[in-house]
Amino acid sequence: MTGTSMDGVDAVAVAIEGRGLNISASYLGMASCELGTLTTLLRKLATGSGTNEEMASAAFQLGCIATETITKLRLPSIDTIALHGQTIFHDPPTSIQLMNPQPVFDAFSCTVLTDPRQADLNLGGQGAPITPLADWVMFRSATEPTAIVNLGGFCNVTYLPANCAPNQIQGFDVCCCNLLLNAIARERLGAEFDDGGIAASQGQVDETVCNALFEYLSEQSKANRSLGSKDDLGSYALQIGRHLSTEDLLASATRAIGACIGGVLGAERVLIAGGGVHNAQLVASIPNNETTE
Repeated sequence: MTGTSMDGVDAVAVAIEGRGLNISASYLGMASCELGTLTTLLRKLATGSGTNEEMASAAFQLGCIATETITKLRLPSIDTIALHGQTIFHDPPTSIQLMNPQPVFDAFSCTVLTDPRQADLNLGGQGAPITPLADWVMFRSATEPTAIVNLGGFCNVTYLPANCAPNQIQGFDVCCCNLLLNAIARERLGAEFDDGGIAASQGQVDETVCNALFEYLSEQSKANRSLGSKDDLGSYALQIGRHLSTEDLLASATRAIGACIGGVLGAERVLIAGGGVHNAQLVASIPNNETTE
């Protein structure tokens, strides 16, 4: 999988036991590869610019990096590989995940599944989030309502009522998350992200900027749709916070995101996941019990 932050490819090896809804999954290992200079091209393509040749080149490079990442797992055998691809546009019913699977086909003799978002769109879904059924398999509770909160480029939530059946699962996007914070970090810190939320922890929240961001984030949380390319609020945050120090802007944005996410959680048990779990300031602003780790 590659996420909307466009910083690398992760491959996770799991062993699946059972069939259908009675499956269980156990973790075997994980490997990652950075995207390097490909990140710059992918961000260009995500803005709607770029040529067909650049699209094809990026897709092939992603296929090669995915192959390298899977190889690093050093598995003696593989039954199935699921490839997500890199999202460069998402506005249902249209969604584009770049991935040329040919390098993977050539390297591994097994079934390869591709483009899960398109399959969901073809069935009338929004194409995102795509994890709720897996969340039900792994994290449901017979006694406690549970929310799985993914702090990714966008935040999405899986809500699992206590002792729920699969048709009672709720999955929905909430708001822009790391995309917003990372845009500030790249512009102001010259870094891909605010490592650990340290810069945000050194700032003071500006209530005016925080409230303005919270208003837009809340609109996203109430939109009842899948969020995508046009919902990135990074540029807006930089514009309205241009008079603030970097630390104060990050503190204000982090507080706004946390308040928006916290406002939609109605579960006794909250498990957080995604890259945002490493941002201590963001985590502190969201009521939670533990991570999915």
